[in-house]
Amino acid sequence: MASFPCVHHIEIGVTDGPRVVNILRKNFTFDVVAARNSKVARQWLLRKHDTRYLVTCLKSTQKEQIQKDDYVIDWMDVPNMTRRDYSQEIQRKDSVFNVCLQVDNIDKVLDRLGTYGVRPFKNLKIVSDSSGSVKTCAIKSCVGDVYHTLVEKDKSYRGAFLPDFKEIKCSCDSTKDIFWNKMEKCGDSEVLCSICSNTGDTILCDNERNDRITNLGTDFTKASNTDSTLTSFDHVAFAVEMGKSPEVIEWYEKCFGMRRFLINNEEDDNKGLVLSTDDVGLRLRAMEYWKCAETGLEGPKVDNSKTDGNRLSFVLVEGLPPHPGSNAINQVESWLSQHGGPGINHIALATGDIKSTVGGLKQSGARFANPPPAAYYSEIGRLPDIEKAGEDVGVLRQNGILIDTEANRIGDTEADQKGDATERYLLQIFTEPLLPKDPFFMELIQRVGATGFGSGNVAALYRSVQASIIRKAQEFT
Repeated sequence: MASFPCVHHIEIGVTDGPRVVNILRKNFTFDVVAARNSKVARQWLLRKHDTRYLVTCLKSTQKEQIQKDDYVIDWMDVPNMTRRDYSQEIQRKDSVFNVCLQVDNIDKVLDRLGTYGVRPFKNLKIVSDSSGSVKTCAIKSCVGDVYHTLVEKDKSYRGAFLPDFKEIKCSCDSTKDIFWNKMEKCGDSEVLCSICSNTGDTILCDNERNDRITNLGTDFTKASNTDSTLTSFDHVAFAVEMGKSPEVIEWYEKCFGMRRFLINNEEDDNKGLVLSTDDVGLRLRAMEYWKCAETGLEGPKVDNSKTDGNRLSFVLVEGLPPHPGSNAINQVESWLSQHGGPGINHIALATGDIKSTVGGLKQSGARFANPPPAAYYSEIGRLPDIEKAGEDVGVLRQNGILIDTEANRIGDTEADQKGDATERYLLQIFTEPLLPKDPFFMELIQRVGATGFGSGNVAALYRSVQASIIRKAQEFT
């Protein structure tokens, strides 16, 4: 479950591109590796191993211009609004909105989608540059503001990301964060750093370079900390309205050949996995795409026995009606209200060493949701599980990391072959909301033979995230 290479990248639409890029770069140690500056948007690709985030910041909200752009989607596009510029009609917000899927035959995928009445939101086109060609289009998901860009790459394509994106190579070493206010082309394939005009091996003379970098900052492209061991996307979680998750699963089953699976042996086939306490009411369902050639989702060949090839997992989270007489605010309903409807609730990133990862990211300025109460790490909490797993309770408590030993789903024969179920567990933690204008957050997860999603910790995790969301809203106000 540690990787799904059929996900080409995940896109974040933001109102303040440099700010979000700097959060990912500085606080979460991503590197900026490519960029694009079109008439309608500025875009940055950030990468950490097999994890790619594309940050998009619109320069124009004119529908005609956006529709003509090869890649850009307005994540706040209102279907029934036809005015050329509607920027004054709605308040712009941030959103993680696009899970881009790499396919081996885009025409075949579109034929399947067409069978179920799904038409491209952005029509199929071929985009080329000196590095090769790709076919691409985009479709609208049945979930809120979620889209799926489809990409089929020519086997000989050798670009850093996609055509028209310029690889960024820079080694300027000044002392403060910088951002490109404009893109300057160098030849046909590179971007000049607007500070040092460096395109890799060629650097200006010291005097000219010093004139540019005075009081402007460190190399924007490179993370400010050592490798955080974040390796890949683990899963994507959608927040949906009450009772809607079966419809979502049916849509993805038809359109992409995904299939539902039971998260663990406590999940009811009809009701899903219900997690209900006095102040938390959640229902979880999950689905996956797993080595299914029929729908043509395809990614780079992965030569790593620890990954699951082309597996892609989506988790659906919905709220439950409150208990009679309860005034508690449901965490999922609150998230939907703040986001403006269904959407991508959180994304889990895999790490091979969560303790060092969290410690390093905290030093880089990353902020995590409030840790659970001290009792969680005691005899009446999870201490027996922690000791059985051989983990250091002090380190877990210090970093607010949670453990889950239920972890495995029904029928996971691969996991069953790895030993006794008590030896399999996962460690996880949630960040605080990441974006300035959206409640999206990330999860870090380390799997030790486990294939589940830590349902035993979901209530505690969502309580801590809800507290962070409320605090952030109060700070904003």
